Amino acid sequence: MGISSCLTGQRVRYDGLDKFNALVAERIAPYCRLLPFCPEAVAGMGIPRPPINLIQTADGIRALGRDKPHRDVTGRLLTVADIFANSYPALCGYILQSRSPSCGLNTTPVLDPTQQQVLDSQGSGLFAQRIRARFPDLPLLNDTDLNEATIERFLHDIRLRAMAPGLRFKQ
Repeated sequence: MGISSCLTGQRVRYDGLDKFNALVAERIAPYCRLLPFCPEAVAGMGIPRPPINLIQTADGIRALGRDKPHRDVTGRLLTVADIFANSYPALCGYILQSRSPSCGLNTTPVLDPTQQQVLDSQGSGLFAQRIRARFPDLPLLNDTDLNEATIERFLHDIRLRAMAPGLRFKQ
């Protein structure tokens, strides 16, 4: 099961910190093989790194530098997402970091080209969009979605997916 690396305690966020999630450690990790992954770190953007935002442009949504808007990392993030998807075709689920320009799922603000106005408060990060497109039936959750009921449902859904031919689930 994929998971945003910062949620496992890895200090890979843009600010060099983590977003350790105790619910993941206590309620999910004992039942799954976790695959921590940070698209921004893997894309060579550094740790710490200058922050990026999702920007609506004439060419679609782009990941641009907050302080250096000419810095466009869209291609890097999409390439990393494609490599990840090709490398892990048997993925059974993914827990994503909310509000992230790479990993947020329906929680990431999409800004206007001046980065002054939120055009859509329910955008999805580029990595999350690509994973959802590649695996449309993959169980996905944001860290902010985690509670007892969603965790039980998520574990049930990934168990079902893991039982598909050729996939294995950690017992």
